[in-house]
Amino acid sequence: MRKKHWASGGQIKERKSTRKGRQKGEQYKMYVKTKVEPGPDLILQSLDVPLSKVQSDRIVELAEYGWLRSDIAKELGIPKTRVNHELVKRKGGGAA
Repeated sequence: MRKKHWASGGQIKERKSTRKGRQKGEQYKMYVKTKVEPGPDLILQSLDVPLSKVQSDRIVELAEYGWLRSDIAKELGIPKTRVNHELVKRKGGGAA
């Protein structure tokens, strides 16, 4: 039930909504049809593959200069997650 907004006459009257939508069962059927099983997490799997020594040194060097991690990732063409992982691994601190 929805309430009418400003009605003349001083009373607020309730009226039924006339909008027809999907029934609950139909919504569930559409959800089941479109549900996709999650695949493997490729980013976490890529963290196991070591970077080259040059890339790793460049990440640490740029971080010490004060570069943002997102800018380092763009510069080297690798994901930001990988930059964070490399800095934590090399410096031993948490990602800030």
